[in-house]
Amino acid sequence: MGKIRKRKQHQYELRYTYNGKQYSVYGRTKQECIDKHRVATKGISKQYTKSMLFVTWYEKWLDLYKKPMVKDVTLDKIKGVFKNHILPHFADMPLKRIKTDNVQALVNKLKTMPRQATIVFNNINACLQQALATGLIYHNPCTAVIIKKHKGNKGKGLNKEQLNTLYHYLNGNIDNLTRVLILLYLNTGMRRNELLNIKYADLDFNKNEIHIKGTKTKNSDRILQTTRDVLLMFPKKEKPFGNVTAPMVNHRFKNICDTLGFQGITLHSLRHTFATRCIEQGVDMVTLKEWLGHKDISITINRYTHISEEYKQEQTKKLRNLL
Repeated sequence: MGKIRKRKQHQYELRYTYNGKQYSVYGRTKQECIDKHRVATKGISKQYTKSMLFVTWYEKWLDLYKKPMVKDVTLDKIKGVFKNHILPHFADMPLKRIKTDNVQALVNKLKTMPRQATIVFNNINACLQQALATGLIYHNPCTAVIIKKHKGNKGKGLNKEQLNTLYHYLNGNIDNLTRVLILLYLNTGMRRNELLNIKYADLDFNKNEIHIKGTKTKNSDRILQTTRDVLLMFPKKEKPFGNVTAPMVNHRFKNICDTLGFQGITLHSLRHTFATRCIEQGVDMVTLKEWLGHKDISITINRYTHISEEYKQEQTKKLRNLL
């Protein structure tokens, strides 16, 4: 059901949408509007909506409403969430029979994976909200679901000793492609898929800039100022890393971490390391926010800067000189 608003002359209007078209009913009271809405929509595709499965509508929602709004990488992630978590839970359930308890049970089941739980809930909620807007259901059961907001982990960067160890290892017996990828992650702070999707045309050798066509948010599409040495690391091909996949990079870096005895370090730690080094070299937070492609500077401040003990000691010495 749509929203009710008060009009002039003590009249109320209820607007609702069905199949992309907007309709209105009027009444002297809100209840009269609700009653008229029920009568008006009683016979609309009754048999169709009664028998439609939730997963059928979800797939239609993905294709018709979500696909045009997101990039292919994001869409693939959403489809993966659907296949692994949503489909098994709602396999044979009719759209109209989805209740708050059903969604809450799935969210509770994923409580040990808070990030996945949030993604699952957000997609189910958006899907059902669209079903409500198009007149397929009369209430979105997600409005009463209780979910703990996932704030993300602070993450972990490499300390100075680990960084020196990694650089020494990269100069040894390791294939050139892996070496280049790790060095670029360390020197650009790009997300995993951002680097893998870079095209040679995105490199500006005149301005020493990289046009990063991000995949996460609108702020992900950005310009990164860098050095010519960094640009020269990229293989001179239309798509420098065209055959490399994310799992391949993760696997290679994990093997390196296992060899070097790094605990709790992942490929994403290289992005954290880049952010920390930038701060230690005097890069201001606003600039760093733009380079990392964050929507909110609080993410940059709270999650991506891990100031080293050596740096803190250096700053303390400066403070003593002031006194």
